[in-house]
Amino acid sequence: QGVTVRALILLNPQNPLGDIYSLSELRDYLEFAKRHELHVIVDEIYMLSVFDESATFHSVLGMDRLPDPQRTHVMWGISKDFAVSGIRFGTLYTENQDVANAVASLCYFHGVCGPVQHKVAQLLRDRDWINQVYLRANHARLKAAHTYVTDELKTLGVPFLNRNAGFFVWIDFRKYLRTGTFEEEMLLWRRFLDNKVLLSCGKAFECSEPGWFRIIFADKTHRLQLGMQRIRKPCQSDQDGKADSTDEVIFVSRHQEPTCASSSNLGDLIGLLQQQMRSSDWLQKNTAEQFA
Repeated sequence: QGVTVRALILLNPQNPLGDIYSLSELRDYLEFAKRHELHVIVDEIYMLSVFDESATFHSVLGMDRLPDPQRTHVMWGISKDFAVSGIRFGTLYTENQDVANAVASLCYFHGVCGPVQHKVAQLLRDRDWINQVYLRANHARLKAAHTYVTDELKTLGVPFLNRNAGFFVWIDFRKYLRTGTFEEEMLLWRRFLDNKVLLSCGKAFECSEPGWFRIIFADKTHRLQLGMQRIRKPCQSDQDGKADSTDEVIFVSRHQEPTCASSSNLGDLIGLLQQQMRSSDWLQKNTAEQFA
């Protein structure tokens, strides 16, 4: 197509599917990239969020050797695995000095401040607490929430990909589309939104087939129950009440504004949010003096 490809990007575990790449798959990808002189950017942001003991995560950095060390770059951060996205802390591992120098120059404008670096260093040094306390509790909660969500989806008769990592389930809502188009996918997305449930439509992830959605399950049980009660309404109305009326479990989140949304729909949504902000007395009730 006339496009010069420079790099291969791998997200492991994968988002939104939740796939975990095997060592052989990783090796094949890296060997492929070496043959074509491609850089490989490996994002392992969910590496500690593999919540099922039957699944095994393999880091690229755990391989015996990298086929092309100068073109292999690995990223990780604490925003997902430690649920502190507001800290904005990430790491880059690379043996390529030119890449390291380029990223270091960017840190003049987007660096991590000293106090944050100090606190994160203290956190990551406490291996015993991370391994024996935090990860065990986090994995148990993620697994329980995932089991709850997927069991309810089975009851509702909605197909999905069953994976063991990440915070999301890739769900097949194609049977609820009146026509197999991305326009109809957006209409379904809006119907869920009208019921106060926010999902990620497949178009936002460059999905080639309309009707797939990503649902986030990493939340507390009472919120998941409320989310599924709301998500059940569009499904039941589309099946003329034939779907099971179970209390379901999903609190759904959106990765980005779907690219298939029309400007008018986005404008209406922004206008609604602005109107709600203007009509709210939250700012009046929560002044800076009260916070102080």
